[in-house]
Amino acid sequence: MRIYTIHHRSRGILEEPEIRAVKEGFCWPALLFGPLWAAWRGDWAVAAALLAALAVAAVLADALFWLSAPLLLLIALTAGFEGNEFARRRLGRRGFAETALAAGRNASEAEARFRARSAP
Repeated sequence: MRIYTIHHRSRGILEEPEIRAVKEGFCWPALLFGPLWAAWRGDWAVAAALLAALAVAAVLADALFWLSAPLLLLIALTAGFEGNEFARRRLGRRGFAETALAAGRNASEAEARFRARSAP
């Protein structure tokens, strides 16, 4: 079982609110794919920041070759550890409020458990 933060946004009085679940912990796709992962999820600011950091690492690799591998590893690890936090911030910018925690094998199950728990 994984722990997810539940984010919701009200759409109207008669409509059911939108619910999104974001996993707590490390984000492997962000570690492995970095800017591509951020662009795929629609977080263009994070994708641009990761590309800028990689560009700086490439420039420094020309001047200080021994620094390139640790710097690239640091950028990738930062993306991995902060990837799910980037997703939470993006949801916040879109009007979603973080409301609860839920457990589940995947995001769909966590959302279903939250809906069942909060149903009247």
